[in-house]
Amino acid sequence: MNHPFEFLAALGQRPLLFDGAIGTELYRRGVFLTSNFEELCLTRPSLVKEVHRDYLKAGAEIITTNSYGAGRKRLEKFGLEEKVGEINRAAAEIAREAAGRGAWVAGSVGPTGLPATSYMGSSATSFKDDLREQIEALRAGGADLLLFETFTQLAEVHLAVDVARRVASKLPIIVTMRFEPNEKLPDGSEPEAVARALKEMGVDVIGANCGEGPGLVFRAAQRMLGLGVPVIAQPNAGSPEELEGRTIYVSNPEYFGVYGRRMLKAGIQGVGGCCGTTPDHIRRMRGAIRMMGHAELKIEERKEHTASIRVDRVPPAERSRLAEKMTRGEFVVSVEVNPPPGLNADASIQAAKMLRDSGIDVVNIADGPRARVRMSNWAQGVQIQRDLDMEVLLHVCCRDRNLLGLQSDLLGVHALGIRNLVVITGDPPKMGDYPDASAVYDLDSIGLLEIVDGLNHGVDPSGKAMDEPTRFWVATGAEPGALDYDREIRRLERKIAAGADFIMTQPVYDPETIDRFLADTAGFGRPILLGLLPLASYRNAEFLNAEVPGMNVPVAIRERMKAAGKGESARAEGVKIAQEALLAARDRIAGAYIMPPLGHYGMAPEILKILG
Repeated sequence: MNHPFEFLAALGQRPLLFDGAIGTELYRRGVFLTSNFEELCLTRPSLVKEVHRDYLKAGAEIITTNSYGAGRKRLEKFGLEEKVGEINRAAAEIAREAAGRGAWVAGSVGPTGLPATSYMGSSATSFKDDLREQIEALRAGGADLLLFETFTQLAEVHLAVDVARRVASKLPIIVTMRFEPNEKLPDGSEPEAVARALKEMGVDVIGANCGEGPGLVFRAAQRMLGLGVPVIAQPNAGSPEELEGRTIYVSNPEYFGVYGRRMLKAGIQGVGGCCGTTPDHIRRMRGAIRMMGHAELKIEERKEHTASIRVDRVPPAERSRLAEKMTRGEFVVSVEVNPPPGLNADASIQAAKMLRDSGIDVVNIADGPRARVRMSNWAQGVQIQRDLDMEVLLHVCCRDRNLLGLQSDLLGVHALGIRNLVVITGDPPKMGDYPDASAVYDLDSIGLLEIVDGLNHGVDPSGKAMDEPTRFWVATGAEPGALDYDREIRRLERKIAAGADFIMTQPVYDPETIDRFLADTAGFGRPILLGLLPLASYRNAEFLNAEVPGMNVPVAIRERMKAAGKGESARAEGVKIAQEALLAARDRIAGAYIMPPLGHYGMAPEILKILG
């Protein structure tokens, strides 16, 4: 079996994926609500094992025993109190057999549901005796760790942790709390205070679970971060509703995956599901983990392996006109012009021509932004470079092509004369028009940067020498307003080590956020293009602030857009706000990366007028 302490080491290095619901999944497979789900470990062990195996197939790395309600007090309601040891041991053995050596088994312990007075005086002694019986059985059955889940009273948790330390001192302890819709425990305790209390108890991993869907659990778990203790989040699949006599949870797997990504970006180390979640929900969570690029990349080892055949990269000034300008220290401007959703690219080409005539250095072209189908961006890029003699900056994302396809496309665009790239991981398919499309993500942006760097050194991904090196000038993205800012900076350092030549930021509206980011990256030795997305309206500002992860439009900025009204006056205010950001950072950046909203490309030259 996996060693329990390896679990804590792994959790400290990368996010781990827990499984989803056991009880509601058994119910979904035909077990009546009036049944005791834990007794199925004795009466229908194959069904319980089937659920575990389906979660493992979905990608779960930790599976939870079917013992949440297998404490003596809960089993008394079914006349099963004398089978506490038998049920819990069977629950752990079933999970252990399903997991084999490839996953950890979490021994699930749920709350008693009794009032706080039950954990005082002689009642506390009785509670501890009952709990000892359950934990000993879970440990004997092969549990790797203990999961105290859906607790609402810290007094009960305190006694439970004390018993666990005495009975199973070698097993890591996880405690997840169930918060009310107001993000508090029933006694009014805030998540921050709960996290501190759990840390003081010596709990190894803390978190939030259950609740009224991913949003609530995400917010509560996010507030528990920052104490040096790993945090996990396991939300319900939305709020339960009655439909034709059955209890269902309304949050679909795609929505669940969106929150999985938000949780990981915030710094939450473990994700999974609670009531109403299914293997499909967990599979979407696995996709979020893959998309966030948490596979370990051994960049230095690969470079060392190919050191004998690597050639020097072509000097930046000889790679492209953009690279030459940036090497000379010229202030450069890139404006985003995306391909059409159909066959006619005339509007995009005309926009690029207008921008060229306005003095814009390069247009950058996204690769299926927001996971929506558009004409291939390299097709538009080739047309712009051929017809307008204007360089393009081509986005390359990891979502749609495997390692072979990415490599082929890189060689192809190079042969067609495109030299400037922006390497990104890419938005997940669930955000677009085809949510069921396969997301490949063989690589994340760091892995793809490493491959491009290898090509620039004349080495392909398999370690073979090429006939000549490529001449790519490569950008990487950064999110100055990331929820987990420290993680973002660490990843940016890894991107630079992987071969990024310069940095392009996401839009930022808060001056303090810009100042912090530029100060923290001043020693990175890479030119930075500041992202500017001029707001088109108050509605546009509200949408970006509420719906786009990592985007924060301060209240003061939104109020300015609201006061500006609509149409031309609103766009003029959006331009003014962007100009203020540009002027504030002008002396610390190498250029600007402008993203005109809703096809208003004329806003880009207007922003630049402030520079004279």
